[in-house]
Amino acid sequence: MLSRHLVIDFGSTYTKAVLFDLDTAEILGMGYAPSTVGSDVRDGLAHALAAIGDEFKPAEAPAHACSSAAGGLRVVVVGLVPTLSLEAAQRAALGAGAKVVGAYGFKLSAADLQEIHQHAPDILLLAGGTDGGDEEIIVHNAGRLATGDLSCPVIVAGNKSVADDCGDVLRAAGLTVFIVDNILPEVDKLNVEPVHAKIREIFMDRIVHAKGIDRVGDEINLTDPIVPTPRAILDAAQLLSDGTGGDVVVVDIGGATTDVHSIASGVPRTPGVIQRGLPELHAKRTVEGDLGMRVSAPTVMARAGIAALTDACAALGQPASRAAIETYVEKIGHETGFVSDHDGELAMDAAVARAAAGLAMVRHAGRIKEVFTATGPVPVQEGKDLTDVRMLVGVGGVLAHGIHAKFILEATCRRAADPSALVPVEPTIYVDRHYVLFGAGLLAQRFPEQALQIIRKHLVAV
Repeated sequence: MLSRHLVIDFGSTYTKAVLFDLDTAEILGMGYAPSTVGSDVRDGLAHALAAIGDEFKPAEAPAHACSSAAGGLRVVVVGLVPTLSLEAAQRAALGAGAKVVGAYGFKLSAADLQEIHQHAPDILLLAGGTDGGDEEIIVHNAGRLATGDLSCPVIVAGNKSVADDCGDVLRAAGLTVFIVDNILPEVDKLNVEPVHAKIREIFMDRIVHAKGIDRVGDEINLTDPIVPTPRAILDAAQLLSDGTGGDVVVVDIGGATTDVHSIASGVPRTPGVIQRGLPELHAKRTVEGDLGMRVSAPTVMARAGIAALTDACAALGQPASRAAIETYVEKIGHETGFVSDHDGELAMDAAVARAAAGLAMVRHAGRIKEVFTATGPVPVQEGKDLTDVRMLVGVGGVLAHGIHAKFILEATCRRAADPSALVPVEPTIYVDRHYVLFGAGLLAQRFPEQALQIIRKHLVAV
C-alpha cells in the first residue's frame, strides 16, 4: 500500500486538499483555494495543490475526492403522507448526501410542478404507498410529472405494485427513470439503502460530469468515485462511532446551511416514554437550509432573535448594539466571502454560529411531549434521544479558524430553557481544525484503521 494519499473536497466556496501519510497518520501538507466550478474546476484545484508544497507531485499519490460544489446534490422528493413516505424519502435523500430543495406530499398540483421546475433539481425521488397499500397517489404524481418540464433523472421508490407502471409513464415522456425497492415497504419499516446506492450512482455518472468535476482526472490520480461531501462526513462519523464504541454527533456549520449528523440508536432512555413516528435511522443527517454563516445569516438572526445575538456578544466580552449586529448580519449575508478580522466581528460571527448550531441541533434531535389518552397523560418521544451522546464534533470554517469554538458548540447541549429537547447533555467537544473528517470518510472504506487513526490524532478537544 502506498502510504501517501491525497484527499480533496470541491466545496461551494473553497476547494480543499490534504495529503496524509497513512503509516503515521500525519498530515504532510494541506491547502485550500476558492473553488472555480463556474469556470474550470481545475484552476481552484491547482491553487490548492500548490499550497501543499513544490515538491509534491499530485499524480504520484492515490487521490480520493468529494464535492458539494455548485450547490451540492439537489434533490426534490415527492411522497404520499408527509409523516410517512415523504418523511422517509427525505431521510433517504439526506443520508445519501443530498440537499433536499423541495418536498411535496399528497397529489401534485400544477403549481407544484412549476415550483419543482424552478428548484432545478439534479434528481427527483418519487415515493408513496407501502407495498400493497395506496396506489392512486403515486400513479397520479407520475402522470403529473410526465406532463411537466422535468429534465432530471427520476428514482421511483414507492409501492412495488405500481412502480413499473409509474416508470413506464415517465419514460414515455422522455425521462430517465430508475426503479428501486420501496423506501417504506411497511408502515414501521424503512429501506433506504437501495435509494442511497442509486443516488451515488447517478451522482457519479451524471452530476459530477455536468459540473465539470470529472475533468480533474488529468491532474490527479483519482482512484475512487467522487461522492457528495456530506456523505463523506457521515461515513467518518460512522467510523468514529464504530472505533470508539459510542454515539457520535457531528455539527457542520457552513455558509448557507448547518448539517447535523448523528450515529446513535436514539431509542428512549427515560423509563415509561413511548416512541412514536417512523423508525429512526441509526446514521441520520439533517440539513437546515435556513441556518448558515453567510448567505443564511439574516435568517439565523430572524429565527433566533436579535436578543440571542446581543447576549452572545456580551458573553464574549464584545458587547454590540442591535444596530451594529443588524448591519453586520446584512453585510455578511451579501458578501459571502467576507472574512472577519477583529475581535468585534469574530464575536458577532460566533453569535451567528452559536444560534445556527443550537437551532440545528434542536431540529435534528427528538423531543418528549405529553399526550393525553383515555388512561391519562403519556410521555411520547418523537425523533432521536441524543442525551447520552458523549462525543460531539464541530466542523466548519468558523470553528476551524475562529477563537470561540467551545462557546459556539455549547449551544447544542442541554439547556434549562428547553428541557424537552433530547439534545446531548454532557458530551466531550472536539473541533476538526485540520479538515481531516471529510478525508477520513473518503478513506474509510479502503483503509478504515488508518482513517480512524487520523481522526483520533487530529481532532482537537476544546
